[in-house]
Amino acid sequence: MIADIVTVFTAEFLRRVKSRAFMIGIVIGTLGIIFITKMPALLDKAFNGPNEIVLVGDRALLDRAAPLLAKSYTIEAELPPQAIDEATLRAHHASSAFVFTQHARSFSLEVYAHDPGAVEVPRINRMLMPLALQDALHADAARVKQLTTVPIAIKSLSSKFANSADANAARGIAYTLLFFLYMLILINSQLVMGSVAEEKTSRIAELLIASVDPSALLAGKILAGTVLAVLQMVIWIGVGTAFGSPAGGAAANASSDNIFSLAGILNVITPGVVIAFLAFFVIGLLQVSTIFAAFASLINRTEDLGSVTGPLLIPVVGAFFIAIAALGSPDAPFAVVASFVPLIAPFVMFSRIAVSNVPLWQFAGSLAINLAALYAIAIGAGKIYRVGMLLYGRAPKLSQVWAVLRS
Repeated sequence: MIADIVTVFTAEFLRRVKSRAFMIGIVIGTLGIIFITKMPALLDKAFNGPNEIVLVGDRALLDRAAPLLAKSYTIEAELPPQAIDEATLRAHHASSAFVFTQHARSFSLEVYAHDPGAVEVPRINRMLMPLALQDALHADAARVKQLTTVPIAIKSLSSKFANSADANAARGIAYTLLFFLYMLILINSQLVMGSVAEEKTSRIAELLIASVDPSALLAGKILAGTVLAVLQMVIWIGVGTAFGSPAGGAAANASSDNIFSLAGILNVITPGVVIAFLAFFVIGLLQVSTIFAAFASLINRTEDLGSVTGPLLIPVVGAFFIAIAALGSPDAPFAVVASFVPLIAPFVMFSRIAVSNVPLWQFAGSLAINLAALYAIAIGAGKIYRVGMLLYGRAPKLSQVWAVLRS
């Protein structure tokens, strides 16, 4: 039995890892991860509009204004008082010019822009408010900052994180890993399902079952799919980490807490979270893949895969959304209960572990229940697969499937 599983696993793994579809999937997935890591900066630029500016005015005033504006704008040049025209902006590759004029106890600002609609006056007012207060109160920058900043200390009572920045980073990383979990389970479960359906409809299964035990054939296929899914996950996370570090400049300042950056991951993700992710990832993938493979053995035409796949996807999609909700309320009753339910628990329990201190008994209980459920699913799927792979012609009735499970 073990030898048959190893033989089927090796053949299925090599066949799929060398296939063109797998290679294309790796390439497309990798490009997608690179796009996701760079998307925040691209969206920031797209929605906030061009942010390259030049400052014009007296040196003393610009020296005080530049640090405030540099938080949101890229300052291309600081120029002495002069007239502004299109040639000035083009020469410095800027979208607008901020012209400052100093008065006795205040200053004024004129903005010359290619697109006046892109100038966010409320934001500029907020950024320059400390400078206006300095002139009005005749106070230095340190005193104005002291007057306008309220000391706020956040004390954690039950969270596993000492500050809000780490907590938010952990939620971001957990959301990303949940997305990987969701995509890889869906993709690889359907690949296993397609492989089983192809062998069934082409009648290759008759030859395979004649020489290999059906349970070993099913186990080998599912294990090969699981290993390939882990391989894909490692590649995607590695690419995301490599391309996630900010490249510098204003965009880097805006995305310094990039959830893919290696420093950020190591700061909030503990070895326990990694172990929990891998454990529930493998369990969830095995549960779903086994069910998909069993039902794929019951169809007689590949055209029927869609009608079978739809109902099977419902618990997976539901589990993903419940897990997303659990990121915000990890100790809510619905999240605690869902973290013990097979097919749903691999998503929800990992979500809770990533952002909260889950009691050890809950983790162990969920793991035990889901391993037991996996064993029961494997037994039932093996019975269905054994009969379904040799059942041709008319599709079986639900009563026949139930009879097979009870046998």
